[in-house]
Amino acid sequence: MRERSWTQKKSDPLYLFTLINLAVFLDTLFYGIIVPVVPYYTAALGASTIQLGLVFAAFSAGLLLASVPAGLACDRYGYRPVMVFGMAGLTISTFIFMVSHSILLLVISRLLQGVAAAATWSAGLALVAVLYPPHLRGQKMGVVMTSSGLGTIVGPVLGGALYQFAGYVFPFLVAAGAGALLTLLLWFSPLPKDSVCTGRQQLSWQEFLFNRNIFWGMLITVAGSFGFGMLEPLVPVELHKRFGLGSAGVGLLFGALSLSFALSQLLFGVLSDRLGRKPLIVAGLLSTAATVPWLFAAPNVKLASAVIVLLGLTVGAYATPVLPLLAESVEKIRPRHPTDGKKARANGLYGTAYGISNTAYSVGLLTGPLVGAFLVQHWDTLTVMLLYSALLGAVAIGVMARVQETLKAKKILT
Repeated sequence: MRERSWTQKKSDPLYLFTLINLAVFLDTLFYGIIVPVVPYYTAALGASTIQLGLVFAAFSAGLLLASVPAGLACDRYGYRPVMVFGMAGLTISTFIFMVSHSILLLVISRLLQGVAAAATWSAGLALVAVLYPPHLRGQKMGVVMTSSGLGTIVGPVLGGALYQFAGYVFPFLVAAGAGALLTLLLWFSPLPKDSVCTGRQQLSWQEFLFNRNIFWGMLITVAGSFGFGMLEPLVPVELHKRFGLGSAGVGLLFGALSLSFALSQLLFGVLSDRLGRKPLIVAGLLSTAATVPWLFAAPNVKLASAVIVLLGLTVGAYATPVLPLLAESVEKIRPRHPTDGKKARANGLYGTAYGISNTAYSVGLLTGPLVGAFLVQHWDTLTVMLLYSALLGAVAIGVMARVQETLKAKKILT
């Protein structure tokens, strides 16, 4: 009886959902735990500024290269193998980081971490789409994004504290141990019976990539990560130049942004379930467009702090609803089909959708700093932010036009 009860517990969607949240939490925690540690360690190795930049950039390169293959693997081989690979890869990369005594090994470790993160996110988000019906997906995706945000906040704090009190090895030893335990839990966790992956044969690439909802979802993702990638290097310089704010103050402000983003995700997920995905996305894009320039126009630190907290809220308003929108867009192209008259089998394309979404995110994150650095050589930062606001406004107008097309189509059908 006890063995049967434990098996039923492992098959419970809530148990699997908890493991998914732990996976994305550890993923972002692993990413952040190195932030306060690596600069000191690489300095001890005699690394140059360029080499330090390569260590940090390797993660984004791995995420970019592996996201689509990871999504395709989800749809071809199943979600559990990809999730296990992702968490095992994160654990191994952390261990390599712990024992590395050269810049090359540090770069390889970060590259593997990016590849593993692509697997974790593609399979994790796809599993949430499988486990829950459309009217609950916004809420559940919001919880996942909250877990991710909390990992982003906890990682640097934990890494810095453990490094200071116990040395270089201990932060990575703790992280690797947690990753190994979660890998085992994922390995022994069976998936729901209706989560069969049927693979790419159900949908051609042309049908998939040229679907308007999917196209706008990817464009929103690129625009959002592009803006964050541009703000990350520009905001510290601007705040130091205008208010004399040091690294600790800038860190607190970015922590406040991450916290406001994380804590608002569940709310925006629930609202998107009740009000619809696209209206909330449009509101988030427009409010972000109105908020961003004030980071560089605020007359004092207090107002700049309020703006950066507000920015975490406005970004969350469009970032979270995009995730369930992608799953629903795939289902509209190729609806689930019944297997036993009661349940509907997953159409096997959620992994591909979220793999491409991760690629879009990494493209924006990589190009944002480069474009931002180029533009500020020709214009002041406020002008650059106004241009970015115009970009967000254009994307919002495009989404609104898509909403109007959908409403007209419904009227014609009725």
